[in-house]
Amino acid sequence: MLCSLQISRFRAFESLRIEDLGRVNLFVGKNNSGKTTILEAAEILLSGDKPTAVVSCAVRRGELVIETEREMPRERQIDISHLFHGHRCEPDSSFELQGEESHAPVSITCEIRLSEEHPHTDKELFPNGYDFKPRLELLIREEPKQKPFAFPLSALGAIPFESFRRQAYRRSPESKALTFIRTEALDRLEMSELWDSIALTEEESNVIETLRILEPRIDRIAFLSQRAYTFYSSASGIYVKINGLEDRIPLGSLGDGIRHLLAISLALSRSKNGFVIVDEIDTGLHHSVMDDMWGALIKTADRLNVQVFATTHSQDCVRSLAWVHRREPDLCKEVRLHRVDAGRLTTVVYTPEEISVAADQRVELRG
Repeated sequence: MLCSLQISRFRAFESLRIEDLGRVNLFVGKNNSGKTTILEAAEILLSGDKPTAVVSCAVRRGELVIETEREMPRERQIDISHLFHGHRCEPDSSFELQGEESHAPVSITCEIRLSEEHPHTDKELFPNGYDFKPRLELLIREEPKQKPFAFPLSALGAIPFESFRRQAYRRSPESKALTFIRTEALDRLEMSELWDSIALTEEESNVIETLRILEPRIDRIAFLSQRAYTFYSSASGIYVKINGLEDRIPLGSLGDGIRHLLAISLALSRSKNGFVIVDEIDTGLHHSVMDDMWGALIKTADRLNVQVFATTHSQDCVRSLAWVHRREPDLCKEVRLHRVDAGRLTTVVYTPEEISVAADQRVELRG
């Protein structure tokens, strides 16, 4: 597990220290306080040898530029300038992420430097036949590993999608499972791949049991051939069998909440000894089911040794942790709530006991 996290010059944070991370960590704070940035920092640091994690957060936020030069076809490129404090992509721009994972130090340093001869800067990374030596490159250095990785930057100071795609599935056998669930949840293909990894195992029944929090009559779930559903919604092609009904029911008919709950449950079930990161964990969920959601999540995370990082704006989501703690105090001993305040150099950490006291006294913990 990640025990602590130090963020330096990453996005809006000049410096932020996060201590006392638990198995389940919920980050709260006002809008634009940096909650999602903390999730991204954890993703990058914990991904280690997977360099595309550094730029995946830019892709998720839609931080793109469009190449419009007449001699070059229109092409989307990934604008990485917003990853750096001050939104500047120029030589010597850098950010650093440090932490302790299982009490061993880990760190990632990313910097912009003038291009040097490098095996990853050849022209095959640049599509459509144009050929030039990149002026700048993004250097990613992971400690304790010695060999850095370099992404070549185009003339726009951005990363061409072709270069990004070539590294998207780079993964060493030692890499731990890590899933980042966006606010809009995972798409159908992503959930199908997660389902395939747990199909016909004990975890399949555990996922169905979790879905029964929202629809107690669900008996089975199936992912149909993706070919017919490629251009439709993220829930297309996912069906459930409900007791008492003869026909199968499209998952989308049961609302966005159950799709979000499915994404969380699948991610947890396939991430044994790994990590799950969820932005806006309460998306689509009514306050009446929030304590059941937390109970199922914490039990699964503990059983499979998964560390969870999540955000919320919901007071009900916070209070539901207090309800779970009152009901099962031992279950929540590794739960932490972190409040993020703009301008503060550390997060404010609350234990389950303090969350319960605050709920009893109607104290606002979200900032």
